[in-house]
Amino acid sequence: MIIRVADRQAERTTLQQVASQAGVSVSTVSLVLAGKAGHRRISEDTRARVRKVAEDLNYAPNLLTRSLRRGRTHVLSFYSTFRHREEADVYMDTLSSAIELAGGEAGYDILVHCNFNRSSKEIYQFLNGGLSDGLILFAPPPDDPLLALLRKSSLPVVLLNGRDPGLMFPSVADDVEVGMGLVANQLIEKGHRRIALFTAPNGEARDADPRVNLLRANLRESGIHVPDHWIRPSREDAREALLELMAEPEPPTALFCWHDRLAYGVLASCENLGIQVPEKLSIIGYDGLYWPSRTRHVAASVTVNQRTLARMAIRLLDAYINGYEGPLREEVLPVTFSSGTSFGSASPLQRSNQ
Repeated sequence: MIIRVADRQAERTTLQQVASQAGVSVSTVSLVLAGKAGHRRISEDTRARVRKVAEDLNYAPNLLTRSLRRGRTHVLSFYSTFRHREEADVYMDTLSSAIELAGGEAGYDILVHCNFNRSSKEIYQFLNGGLSDGLILFAPPPDDPLLALLRKSSLPVVLLNGRDPGLMFPSVADDVEVGMGLVANQLIEKGHRRIALFTAPNGEARDADPRVNLLRANLRESGIHVPDHWIRPSREDAREALLELMAEPEPPTALFCWHDRLAYGVLASCENLGIQVPEKLSIIGYDGLYWPSRTRHVAASVTVNQRTLARMAIRLLDAYINGYEGPLREEVLPVTFSSGTSFGSASPLQRSNQ
């Protein structure tokens, strides 16, 4: 049997139906079901009759109507300004789950928006349409038109992994500056001086170039020069770039990949090409996430605790929903470095050639 959505909606029991069958007014039903019957001295018999009829008719309150009346939905929106979602995206799957868990812990349901076919104005109208009490906006670039539209709204907004150049919206982000400093320090301590950097092709990822540029600057401050041709855009299948780098008279001894998905692709390519990791080449990623890959290694990485990041974002949004009016809050999550199995010291021979 097929039940159409319209048919199911038509079958929804109303307060009027409960009142009619119970032989009382709609206001009496509303008071009884809201637990306020004592305010009007409604008899116990009437209360019991109303509850029995409501149960028999499978009545459930219209939550949208109730939320509009009370001014709260206890729902938070989560929207990614990348405006697309891939299957088996470990990063977004992990982050979305963390947001959902943190929302539940704080007493909220999470509405994850996944229709990316709307214009910025349509997205704004949907986000600002009263379905949620606030918005977690993921990774907006400074010039995203959605930011300009949201500044006109009273909807509480927290930026996750992004900052508002207009200094209106609070934000939560991992400490990328400290993270890249940790990578630089680890490379130097392990004796690496010839270091290559893999970024995203064609500026496809907003985090890629800032991470690579920060690392290059940190290394420069320590007297380590990264040649321009050793900063390469690469996807997961990095065999061609690896062959070119490792064919140089003095090849790199370490390679930083702007995120872990790329690092695991590079590790798989190294195994296919017979490049020993970490004996010949150390590999480092960013995020601290394991991506399924044809490699035996666990990538060294800057570890970002997504659960903590999500809790910080939810708590901050909850504070603004509940009327926080203090200074603009831009919170930063500390990060750590994990060596995994793909990071080691430069060999004595490698060091002597540097």
